[in-house]
Amino acid sequence: MMHLHAVLLALCAGLLPAASHGEDAASPAPPEQSHFLFDLGWDRGLTYRYESHLAEVDPTGLIGDTVLSGRVGASLYLDGGWADGGAVQDDADGWLGAVRRARFYTSGRLERWLTTDYKFEFAVERSHVYLNDFYLRWAPSRFVDSLRIGYFDSPVAFQNIVASNSRVLMETAAPVSAFVPGFRLGVEASGVANDPSLTWLLHLASVGQSQDFGDASDQPLRIGGRLVWRPWGGGSPDADLLHLGISLGYSPPTGGSVRFRARPESFLVDEVVDTGDLDGGSTLLGVEGVWRRGSFAVQSELLATFVDGRGDVGGKDRAVGDPIFYGGYVQANVALTGETRTYDVRSAAFDRLVPASPFGWGKPGSGALELAGRLSWLDLADGAVDGGRLLSFSLGPAWTWNQNVRVLGGWVVGHVSGRPQSGFLEVFQLRLELSF
Repeated sequence: MMHLHAVLLALCAGLLPAASHGEDAASPAPPEQSHFLFDLGWDRGLTYRYESHLAEVDPTGLIGDTVLSGRVGASLYLDGGWADGGAVQDDADGWLGAVRRARFYTSGRLERWLTTDYKFEFAVERSHVYLNDFYLRWAPSRFVDSLRIGYFDSPVAFQNIVASNSRVLMETAAPVSAFVPGFRLGVEASGVANDPSLTWLLHLASVGQSQDFGDASDQPLRIGGRLVWRPWGGGSPDADLLHLGISLGYSPPTGGSVRFRARPESFLVDEVVDTGDLDGGSTLLGVEGVWRRGSFAVQSELLATFVDGRGDVGGKDRAVGDPIFYGGYVQANVALTGETRTYDVRSAAFDRLVPASPFGWGKPGSGALELAGRLSWLDLADGAVDGGRLLSFSLGPAWTWNQNVRVLGGWVVGHVSGRPQSGFLEVFQLRLELSF
């Protein structure tokens, strides 16, 4: 942990201007003993705290205390199910099982001159190890509410912002998975206004790791942003909410390629629609709407990607042109046990559902039970590009026992057209989510 402390101090000193002390600053307090504390429990996980009250003098000439606090956590998603249909690859027919995701992370806060929030997360998916979520975040006193630098999700599209352990259905809708970039190296600024109630986010990013989900383009530069307006709601967790937003993303044609593909909203089945690599850039436009009243919520998004074609289609001797790909979805979910999903105005997205009566060993609670249904459409065929079309319907319950355990079920039926393997498909799936 001392190594982590040193690394964070070096990053903060290099990225941010040093604070200054007046001539009449008080003399430093007598040195005290540094100490490290940790707490291990099933409810809270592993937490740690390091405090240094020594009169340290660093290269900047500053003298002060250091407090480093945080927690260590992990999550494991286990998937199993059955898939069949003419659009499913032959080796994916029948009973299937996989580790959807295994994550390990630490997050917390460093207090020394300036307060720095941090997170380091690693993930294992399909036997590949990813740096899944890493950032340092500050809250400047002027211009923006939050400044973040690191490797994280692009702030585009409502469903992409909602954390995976907060979704009722197991996977994002096909158009979101196809068009929205995954984790990227970049910098993000964001802010919140009260009157009118607005949330805005701006993101400048570069390349990222190749991932199984998200926009599969390899353009080295991405610019994105999101603006959300709440005509009502957002101030109280239980108040009625209306959320309207717009997202923009741009990848200039700077030598890389763009590619869009999607699974049938299940991790157990490979991509069924795919444009292949297209030489050029792209512009993403998305609009979103969310309405919540009590335990019931409806959300919808429309997404369109405009490709600025510069070359061939999938390496073939055919001009790309300027194809337009689009898609959308509408989803409704209800908490059958009566809970209301809280809404975070900073991210302009729903938080995880908290059971009113948690279930656990020796506890009489029943947990929280939700049911969601979604209809989605994705069109990746235009002009010389025939990436296929996917129409799908997903239905499933989510049973949240407590903050550590969730059980999800899902039924997906879809139809693929314009691909070598077209036709209907059907997937039944179960997931066990464990986290601490």
